[in-house]
Amino acid sequence: MTLPRIQSLVLRRRVQAVAIALLVPFLAVAPLHLFMPASAKAHGIAAPVQVGISFSPRRAAYLGLDPRNAFTRLEAMHFRVIRLSTYWDEVSQSGYDQLDWLMNEAKRARQPIVLTVGMKSLGWPEFFIPASAMPASGLQRGQDAASDSSLRDAALAFVDDTVLRYRDNPALVGWQIENEPFNRAGPQRLWIDAEFLRDEITSVRQLDSHRRPLIVNAFSHFNLVFDQASARQGFDLRQWLGFDADSAERDGLAVLDRGDVLGLDVYTAIGYQFLGQDHMSHADSDWPDRLARVRDVARQQGKQAWITEAQAEPWESAPSPNANPKSTSPQAIRSIFANLKDAGFTTVLFWGSEYWLWREDHGDSRWTDTIKTILREENRAPLMTLSA
Repeated sequence: MTLPRIQSLVLRRRVQAVAIALLVPFLAVAPLHLFMPASAKAHGIAAPVQVGISFSPRRAAYLGLDPRNAFTRLEAMHFRVIRLSTYWDEVSQSGYDQLDWLMNEAKRARQPIVLTVGMKSLGWPEFFIPASAMPASGLQRGQDAASDSSLRDAALAFVDDTVLRYRDNPALVGWQIENEPFNRAGPQRLWIDAEFLRDEITSVRQLDSHRRPLIVNAFSHFNLVFDQASARQGFDLRQWLGFDADSAERDGLAVLDRGDVLGLDVYTAIGYQFLGQDHMSHADSDWPDRLARVRDVARQQGKQAWITEAQAEPWESAPSPNANPKSTSPQAIRSIFANLKDAGFTTVLFWGSEYWLWREDHGDSRWTDTIKTILREENRAPLMTLSA
């Protein structure tokens, strides 16, 4: 979610929410739970956590890393799973060579992989639609990106090609269908509708005889102001008044079957610029309890709940890597992980692996050391099951 072009992401995707806070006169009637601390939990002895990461060769290259070397360095840390992404524009231009190498290397190393497929992938600008597939009239701001029939057909064909290419790779343990499809994102704040997502899901299930679980993820609850910026329905008065409202998490559960996975992307501090000034927004203090409630709903439906992104790199207002970030730190990584484990999550994928390597290459190993410590502490977690 956080990417090298952080300033663009913040200005285009999140600053609208700040304007809402300034313009809505009834902000004072927001629910009182916003100002209450998170309630204590008592889950007994927490189960060991399957710790994973996301990896993008694009983000690695942006930071000056060699993508292949970076991937093998991460493999050597023995994560339970690494999430990769298929970039449609890259495949259209250069073919599958880069992803082929990553998938073959994972197979060699017996490194479990989750692969994201579709038009929306990991990283800014979120949608990676090749020019050849773009509608002649383009896409309008706030539009459902899958509303154009020609684009839908082309995207489905791309998903099918990708599944057919990698379905027999034994390192692959799951497919993620799109990335945060029900959240508005990118410079045009596009999103993807449930009908098209179901078409993609049906196609993947039909093509993959190994019946791997499918994952649909969502940018999870941050705070009421910022939630409105990514919500596909825009401003929702019901949520501001404390009532249940539509949510990307609920929509994700609705398209999944038993045994599938709802992914939750969790950030606790986001920097942004507004009126030329740097600001930092923080998640509501009840965020662990909110996540635990979503996890419980998923379990009641016979579905899994993973943390597909846990903030473990800075999300600052400035676009370039920061030597002294305010939004997170190695200590904050330990804190967010402890909260997620206490909330009952047993699969947690950290976001920021490329950043940790960049810091290490510049003389600061605290970030990788923190992750390695967590991995040692959770080494009793079960391995991800590889397909036959």
